[in-house]
Amino acid sequence: MIKEDLLLIKNMQFWGTHGHWPEENKLGQRFVVDVEVSVDMQKMCETDDLSTGLSYVTVYEIVKKVVTTEEHKLVQRIAQRIADEVIAAYPIKQIRVTVKKPSVAIGGIVDYAGCSIVREP
Repeated sequence: MIKEDLLLIKNMQFWGTHGHWPEENKLGQRFVVDVEVSVDMQKMCETDDLSTGLSYVTVYEIVKKVVTTEEHKLVQRIAQRIADEVIAAYPIKQIRVTVKKPSVAIGGIVDYAGCSIVREP
């Protein structure tokens, strides 16, 4: 059996000023982010000690920083920046970042537009 430990953080919501159009940069909008990190949690499971592994609080703070303090034109770039920061913060196996933009102006009714990327160190 292949062991795969996943740290999951779903539906994080932040206000950001990302977008291609000047109005998006000026007014801002809500972004929703999901992160799945493949990381060995064996030591955390054995010791019950948060300091022995990657904390979801660390991941949350990285996502919050990227979405609320940076400005990018594309959701793809937001996802890449989050992946870059998590990879730099802790030795992981793989990360999937999904960025959703619920208030997208595309001339139709949709729940959201967005992207998912998968990256490895």
